[in-house]
Amino acid sequence: MKIRMRDRILWGLAIGGDFTRAYDSNKLFLWTPPGYTRKKYRQLTARMVREGYVQQVLVEGRSHFRLTGLGRKQLIKNKPVLKQLEQEWDGFWRIVIFDIAEAQRKLRDLLRRQLMKMSFGALQNSTYISCYDYSQEFLEWLEVKGLKGKVLLLESKQKYLGEPKLLAEKVWGLKAIGTRYKQVIDRVVTRFGIKEASKREEFLKKIYRDYLEIIIIDPLLPKSLLAEDWNREKARKYLLRAGVLRE
Repeated sequence: MKIRMRDRILWGLAIGGDFTRAYDSNKLFLWTPPGYTRKKYRQLTARMVREGYVQQVLVEGRSHFRLTGLGRKQLIKNKPVLKQLEQEWDGFWRIVIFDIAEAQRKLRDLLRRQLMKMSFGALQNSTYISCYDYSQEFLEWLEVKGLKGKVLLLESKQKYLGEPKLLAEKVWGLKAIGTRYKQVIDRVVTRFGIKEASKREEFLKKIYRDYLEIIIIDPLLPKSLLAEDWNREKARKYLLRAGVLRE
């Protein structure tokens, strides 16, 4: 998965700094890919400070960074579900149904990409669902793209689509995502056997990369739609305890 360098830094601050806290520069560097030099990292963060995406501060004499309002806005633009976090599910599914001819394939593909970006899941080929209410902004997007008359946006109570957790697992492929979180947990444990600093740094970068790739595809559903043993938060706690992320 190709992730822009700027987005790696923004995600690192969101996860490591919990969106608001200042985050140590040396730890933030670990969100860059293996082989990415500290010189390039310093140039990148300096540019992001100038552009207003991050703020640089000193904490006990050490360089730290934190997200600015612009940085948070950029993250939400990339993954709109982030602004829905911590919301409890109201028990309604938002359903998008469309019928767009093959002659307008590019427009149809554009719609599918937007739905995936908003963390909708495919119930059927031309039917997508979400537990989050995007009604107003989605209708505005349809209007701008000239799709309003080609797309239906409905709401349905949970009981009409089957047991919610089972449906969520099927639609979003949660089992595979949960397995990948578990693999991150397992890999963190092996970190303690790596003595050489440079090798440990590269190893940690790979774990950060893997965790970031999972977060990006995770629909970030509310707890009421996840299995009891869902591994996302568990993986983060393992990373925190291992010193990979800072609490």
